[in-house]
Amino acid sequence: MLRRLIFASIAIPSLLSAAERGQDAYNQRILPLLQKYCYDCHGDGTDKGDFALDEYPEYSKLIGDKVLWDHARQQLVTHVMPPEKKEKPPLSERDEIVAWIDNTVFWFDPKKIDPGHITYRRLNRTEYNNTIRDLLLVDMKPANEFPPDDTGYGFDNIGDVLSISPMLMEKYIRAANAVAAKALDTSNVERLDMELGAKKFWNQKGETKEWDGVRWFHSNADAATKFTAPASGNYLLKFHLSATQAGPDAAKVALRVDDKELGTFDVTARYNGDKGPWQMIQQQVQLKGGEHKIVVRFINDFADPQNPDASKRDRNLALEKIEIEGPDGLLPPRGTRLVQWLLDGKPAGLPAINLSGEDFENGQGNASRDTGTIELPSNGYVKHHLDLAIAGKYRLAIKAGAQQAGGEPAKFDVRIGGKNAGSFAITAKDQTPQKFDAEVELPAGKHEIQVWFLNDYYDEKKHEDRNFWLHQLKVEGPLDQPGGISAADVHSLVDKLGQRLFRRPMREAEKTKWHGIADLGLKENLPPMEAMGYVLRGMLMSPGFLYRGSPTPVGEVKDGVALIDEYSLASRLSYFLWSAPPDERLLQLAAKGELRKNLAAEVKRMIGDYRAWSLTEDFAGQWLQLRDMDIVDVDERRFPDWKGGMAYAMKKESQMFFDNILRNNLDVITFLNADYSFMNEKLARFYGIQGVKGDKYQKVSLQGTPRGGILTQGSILTLTSTPTRTSPVKRGKYLLENILGTPPPPAPGGVPPLDERKQQFGKMTLRQQFAEHRSNASCAGCHAFLDPMGFAFENYDAIGHWRDEEKKQPIDASGSLVRGQTFANLAELRTILVRDMSDQFVKNLADNLLIFALGRGLEYSDKPTTEEILKKAKASGNRMQDIILAVCESVPFQKMRATP
Repeated sequence: MLRRLIFASIAIPSLLSAAERGQDAYNQRILPLLQKYCYDCHGDGTDKGDFALDEYPEYSKLIGDKVLWDHARQQLVTHVMPPEKKEKPPLSERDEIVAWIDNTVFWFDPKKIDPGHITYRRLNRTEYNNTIRDLLLVDMKPANEFPPDDTGYGFDNIGDVLSISPMLMEKYIRAANAVAAKALDTSNVERLDMELGAKKFWNQKGETKEWDGVRWFHSNADAATKFTAPASGNYLLKFHLSATQAGPDAAKVALRVDDKELGTFDVTARYNGDKGPWQMIQQQVQLKGGEHKIVVRFINDFADPQNPDASKRDRNLALEKIEIEGPDGLLPPRGTRLVQWLLDGKPAGLPAINLSGEDFENGQGNASRDTGTIELPSNGYVKHHLDLAIAGKYRLAIKAGAQQAGGEPAKFDVRIGGKNAGSFAITAKDQTPQKFDAEVELPAGKHEIQVWFLNDYYDEKKHEDRNFWLHQLKVEGPLDQPGGISAADVHSLVDKLGQRLFRRPMREAEKTKWHGIADLGLKENLPPMEAMGYVLRGMLMSPGFLYRGSPTPVGEVKDGVALIDEYSLASRLSYFLWSAPPDERLLQLAAKGELRKNLAAEVKRMIGDYRAWSLTEDFAGQWLQLRDMDIVDVDERRFPDWKGGMAYAMKKESQMFFDNILRNNLDVITFLNADYSFMNEKLARFYGIQGVKGDKYQKVSLQGTPRGGILTQGSILTLTSTPTRTSPVKRGKYLLENILGTPPPPAPGGVPPLDERKQQFGKMTLRQQFAEHRSNASCAGCHAFLDPMGFAFENYDAIGHWRDEEKKQPIDASGSLVRGQTFANLAELRTILVRDMSDQFVKNLADNLLIFALGRGLEYSDKPTTEEILKKAKASGNRMQDIILAVCESVPFQKMRATP
């Protein structure tokens, strides 16, 4: 915390010029003031609190003790020292001492800015999940199972506290195995099995209407829908139709796919309510991969309004849905999105068809489907059609199980086109699945694949029964056709994968190491893609993936400082703004050496990207403590309207408020004085604001209400309360520390807390009870700085409701600040904050952004950097994106310590 406090201060003009710095200025002006106001307790032989200002015989050593002056400065700007009952310096003399500390003790040459140390930091949980998402293109969040990250300086991306424990290492291993298995999966062949309901159709000719899940044709009309075929092949279309019948003929429907007429069909089913009944018309059609249009046409509308039978007066067509399955043939697996990227869209293996037991139909016997399998309790077979485009040798992979009985194992055959492709015996017991393989030469054309159960057995006396279960059957081939990757491809794919995971080109030594690991897998006769999985698991455990912060210096080294390479700059940008790895655009610019030249444009682009929501979730979530709304504790018996997701609603309001300022590049003072917020009807009703309708969050004016800016939002007011009451101490501390960057000193030990029972059941207001508490001399100085800001919030209860009374007494929210400003309520205090302390707020926000961006606390030597950022911020009108750009342009962000 010390490094953050050093520059957090009341805005004080510099009273000393550079020429006045030095020992003469100290002896002539500062030392006499210290002797007058401080030496009673901290000099002349006394060192109250182990703190003495005259313990250094030499001036150079005196000003070299920055910890001492850091502490002294904090006591002065918070007006905690001198203590009560001691002579206090006027503001002009207090400011003079503070200015001397700033301009002399903490002066650093702005022409020789030190970029500071670089901490080799691991990815935190958010960064890990986002990196897995963006680089491996899988929908997984493995870091949710990791231990919570430690925090430092208010954030969980600080390198110095992001250690790796044995438990975390175990979690990394498990995550690497799970992620690699999913990211390189090539088992799923892209095949269509979809349903298009009545709502998916639109009117192409005439008029149809969708009602209660049914598309009605009340007159001759066409309805159309579209779908995308993943590959060329034979598709099965199943039309579910019914009709209200009238006249001598059945309802007739014409079906078409693209320009191909499928035929005209009688719909004989008579519609009789929700369950139809539905008639299924099946049609097989040869289609190419790509988008196709299906048209359903009702062609014989008929009406007989005079018919005495009301059910026969009108003929209408009803369409429930269309099911589409296919293609029939073998398809090459495309693999996951990562596999497609690795292979440039080429097939990830041989053409195949993967069938579960439930895909088979009963051929002979009494087979029945059983949760992903099909069971044959007696001799017989199950079947499935197979369409082979090419003749050749095919591989069969079968997964089957059995309930054993009798003296021999369960036996089964696989037959294709009348040819026995393999005979097998299941030795596993208790239905445990067992795998079998076979190869068979097959001609091109349509076939029926059959799986026969051969030796049913039943012993009634012993109650033993032998049954057969088919779990899966895969047909793959032709085996002599090219498919997937070869061993010769592996090294180049390793290089491609490594550059992606390490967010930079691989170094030669790294290539040698990872090629060797891949070769080990190949020597163990692993298929090439499995050898790649071996490599991926290792890369996910390597420092190159798990850690950031080893940039390479480039260009001239001057005064021990050089620019970082542009790949490292790309990572700094992306993890700062997105908590995620750099995208292709950043890496392409880095490869060309053009990222720095386009820095402003890239920062603007990145803030406009959806991933910049991370700044709201991760930066604002910690700076403003919005993350704590997920765990905030509220006494619902005392505040019954807290139920029903109010914590989420309040958090959402503050998130959208921050995001609005960020995306629209607004003046950051808007955080303090905005006359609008974002809320839905529920939250607006909670605040007593009329005219907001619906669940959607919308921009709402706060004019004419006692609310404005971040400080009156329910999230902040709830976070700074106890479960049962307001907390002026928490609220004052939040305003001073999180908003103004001037935290009060820690409370002294041994001071008893407020009597909560007295507060709850007594007649005294919280302010009156605090007045008793402040009578303790050790508390008075701190509370004089803290309490006025805390009690300014008292019109808002513990969850943010507005109130005028407490204990049937009017609320007193007035106060006087240590620098003399007075206010009657929070609205007037907010005016003072904007008028007199806006520079403090901007500086605190900029400091927090810099800490978050660098992943380290600020050092004394960072003072010129923060001053330069504030200078740029002021020139831009303190606009949010411009402050962020100034952070990205700063020396610590752009440069590193280096040796010539």
